[in-house]
Amino acid sequence: ALACSRPTLFSEAQHTLGARMQRGLKRACDEADAPVRACWGGELAGFTTCAPVKPMSGAFTEHFCADCREGTIFVPASRIRIVEVGNELANTQAGGLWNVPARSCASGLASRRTLLPAHRIVNQTKCCSGAKLAILKDETPHALPGLSPLPVAMHRRCWGGELA
Repeated sequence: ALACSRPTLFSEAQHTLGARMQRGLKRACDEADAPVRACWGGELAGFTTCAPVKPMSGAFTEHFCADCREGTIFVPASRIRIVEVGNELANTQAGGLWNVPARSCASGLASRRTLLPAHRIVNQTKCCSGAKLAILKDETPHALPGLSPLPVAMHRRCWGGELA
């Protein structure tokens, strides 16, 4: 009997094609099983008129409806804070729009993040210009550590931004 421990070139090509087909089928199944979620643009702006979205990946823009992707998202200025220089706030990878404060800390010491209400950091990538901003989920009149309020003259405005 003739035994071959190394597969032929033809069988390697078949194996590669088969693996690609399996990945494609898995991706199609994952897309079909992807949960429908609220549009993050609507959550940021505080309205409910957006169409639900079915994110196909974890990419930021995948969580916005077509209208929000193509238009401008307006957020009340009263929910925006300037992240102070040197403050290393960043978004968590928790799977949702808002960075939610931790309930407890393993070391028993409260971190800066635990003191903040639900928020999203924006304007933080190296392609952005201007100050890093925090959008609060809910308005608060309280001072927040590491965040400065917008100048009072801007509180009667809404701030708008586009997805880049």
